[in-house]
Amino acid sequence: MKSRIVFIWKHLAVAILGALGFSSCGEGVLDPDKGQEILAMYGSPYADFKLLGTVKDEAGEPIEGIRVAVRREWSRAGNPIIGYEADTIFTDSKGGYLLEKRIWPTVPDLTVVFEDIDGVEHGGEFKPAELKPDVKYAEESTGPWNRGRMEAQADVVLNKK
Repeated sequence: MKSRIVFIWKHLAVAILGALGFSSCGEGVLDPDKGQEILAMYGSPYADFKLLGTVKDEAGEPIEGIRVAVRREWSRAGNPIIGYEADTIFTDSKGGYLLEKRIWPTVPDLTVVFEDIDGVEHGGEFKPAELKPDVKYAEESTGPWNRGRMEAQADVVLNKK
């Protein structure tokens, strides 16, 4: 008798959960950014993100080999979490850097961290620096999942140690 009740409950649970999952795809939801209805589908919205800039010394000369890391701040259950993005890039011979990736489509609260990790190579040793660039939408959404393109520019002057 007990196994029969368990059998019925399992099948009932599958039927209910299946119905809930399929019914969530059939109706539209209100897009808070645009105030219009969009179709609710499975997946994740994204935005294309571009961060670029230059790193120079006090004399205005470009610095090669500076590590550029993006640090994002967010919260989970009301507790702040600070973490580094998986992407770390280095400046080229002209002191420039470019990071392009897809991110969650909210304007991120990010900090760009600049560190000289090669010692005296490429012009000497430099103190680390941090910058909070303004992130702006450069292009609006082109579909239900693509929320557009965001850009930020972070140019910095590093001081010698």
